[in-house]
Amino acid sequence: MSLSKCPQCKNHISNTDHFCPQCGYSIKENSKKAFSQTSNTPIKQNNGCGIAILFILGIAFIGFLINKCTGEEDNSGLTTNAVTHISKEDSIKNKIRNDSIDKQQKIEEEKFLKSKAGKIHKKHPEWSKEDCINISENKIWIGMRYDMLVYMRGKPDNVNTSNYGDGPQYQACWHDYDASCFYFDDSQIITSYN
Repeated sequence: MSLSKCPQCKNHISNTDHFCPQCGYSIKENSKKAFSQTSNTPIKQNNGCGIAILFILGIAFIGFLINKCTGEEDNSGLTTNAVTHISKEDSIKNKIRNDSIDKQQKIEEEKFLKSKAGKIHKKHPEWSKEDCINISENKIWIGMRYDMLVYMRGKPDNVNTSNYGDGPQYQACWHDYDASCFYFDDSQIITSYN
């Protein structure tokens, strides 16, 4: 049960009481009067400014949509400006990327030139880098040139003409290695070995 104050003597009384036990003041009649007074307070009328602003914004939005839908402006100037701006940015990014690639390639080239394969490539620039790498690893392959084989193994112990294969063939033999005989034709390209 909650308590309230008597409006006349300010004494605490129960909400269910109709009269104040101290002064005899009628509480229910006064509460009805107070309620009727508070419910009859005038409500402030809206002046319509908000509605007018919304109406103006709606008309402006509709005008904007109509202008965009039916307008046939020449936007090519805007497009070319954007394209040139983007292309300038792209060219700067590409230049930076190319510079970093060039630096990386220079570093790799310096590493290659310091290696055994790089030194071979300096002596014989007509040979490809891959061939020089294979020679530095002592690899032998079909399609290898005779001068590469001589560079790698030294001069052969003997070179003979051979009837091995079609047409005139030559046989170069080394007696101190596993694969000792290599066959090539006039093009000086190794066609087979045993």
